[in-house]
Amino acid sequence: MTNFLGAFSFERWPYGYGIGTTSLGTQYVARIFHARPPVTGVESGFGTLVVEMGIGGLVLWFVMSFAILFSAWRVVKKLRGSPWFPLAFVIFWYAGLLLIPMTFSGMQAYEDFVLNAYLWLLLGILFRLPTLAVSAQYAAAAQLPQTYSPRMR
Repeated sequence: MTNFLGAFSFERWPYGYGIGTTSLGTQYVARIFHARPPVTGVESGFGTLVVEMGIGGLVLWFVMSFAILFSAWRVVKKLRGSPWFPLAFVIFWYAGLLLIPMTFSGMQAYEDFVLNAYLWLLLGILFRLPTLAVSAQYAAAAQLPQTYSPRMR
């Protein structure tokens, strides 16, 4: 929490210093081009959002995260009772963990290419699951054998 609150000690916290100014590569660019060193930054992921994009960036992060989680939860509720429910719930849980608590502790988890790619790929799968579930039900119903009747000999 101290690292998050440390982001408000920078003078430009209302509007930030710009995207990428607290990333690791900027120190090398500053050294090679003899530029002014970048902002040091903070360890908290939410604090990093404040330093880079200001308080508005943090607010937009929360709006995006809760919109994703709310929409994902609606899909999970729609699939309750179907065989697709466990998959939907795990994708929802992964998105919730990555976007809120793991980002609070640091931006490294969200900036990891593999974790980020899995997030967006799995969210695409999650939002497609209701359609897949309905088409799987139709396919299963079409393959059911006909009931026996005396006429069918």
